[in-house]
Amino acid sequence: MRPLLILLFVPILAFAQAGGPPFIPVNMMKASASPVSNTVNAVGALIAEDSVVLRSEIDGRIDKLLFKEGQPVKKGAVLVLLDSAEQRASLAAAQADLNLAKSRYRRSEELAAQNFISRQALDDARANLDILRARRQQEQVALSKTVLRAPFSAVAGLRQVSPGAYVSKGSDIVRLDALSTLKLEVPVPETYLPLVHIGQSIDLTVDALPGQAFSGKVHAIDPVVDPVSRNVRVRARIANPTGVLKPGMFARATADLGGKTSAILLPEQVIVPRPDGSYVFLAVDGKAELRKVTLGKREPGRVEIVSGVQAGDTVVLDGQIKLRPGVPVVTLEQAAEMMKKMQAGKPR
Repeated sequence: MRPLLILLFVPILAFAQAGGPPFIPVNMMKASASPVSNTVNAVGALIAEDSVVLRSEIDGRIDKLLFKEGQPVKKGAVLVLLDSAEQRASLAAAQADLNLAKSRYRRSEELAAQNFISRQALDDARANLDILRARRQQEQVALSKTVLRAPFSAVAGLRQVSPGAYVSKGSDIVRLDALSTLKLEVPVPETYLPLVHIGQSIDLTVDALPGQAFSGKVHAIDPVVDPVSRNVRVRARIANPTGVLKPGMFARATADLGGKTSAILLPEQVIVPRPDGSYVFLAVDGKAELRKVTLGKREPGRVEIVSGVQAGDTVVLDGQIKLRPGVPVVTLEQAAEMMKKMQAGKPR
């Protein structure tokens, strides 16, 4: 409690005990609408538009590595060749079996036409032909897995293996990141959700590149609000034609959401937190009134009041700990005037 407030409060209590009204002196202010810039600030880390760790789908020995670390690769380019001798031999055997099955099926058709074999024998020959066709296709797929290609245009990272190394299925070989466009995912308070839309422009700065500014556009909004933080994840795309931005960089984003240009902003100390929400004390007809409020955007030392307080309302700035709804309140100036009258009325 401020010293002046103590000096005023004690005599007024004495005055109340003498039969006077128990006024409580407090600081007050008139709520008014202040101009605001309806922007939202958020921080996050940059991520690649597409990112993948290239892994082998089969066990094998690395025959060739056809990429250079840190260099761009085009979509479909061959990056890794595994030793394919075993797969080629299996494919050749499957092709030979298939050729034999085709010949047997043709002979079976001729014999069936002359009623030398049963229809069942012809069906068995056709089924065997289909099985061997499937086997050849299976061997072709196994051979194709010895060739690892870039799934999209990207920049190759640092390789994790060397030529001649034996890798198991699922072993990491190299990471690929598409850097021509990056993404930034940031949390946005749910109160701003109605103002956020696809295609909205954002500005951002990166701590690693001071003095440089970048821009992007919102391209996706998470349809679910986090039940704990009450934030919504928003993703924006940032063009990166020169590649100066890298995945993992820490970025600060700002977006102008438009909408309202004025709002009621009150000092943070007026807020009375309670389990069921936030409240403020108002002075209404000379008495304290506890009013529930909805909070919005926060600024250094101030908080936006979305509902509960209107322009022109008298808000109690401090001393809330001693207030109760219905208790008469006066300003410090009014209390000082009362003290003067009390002192003037005392007999000398």
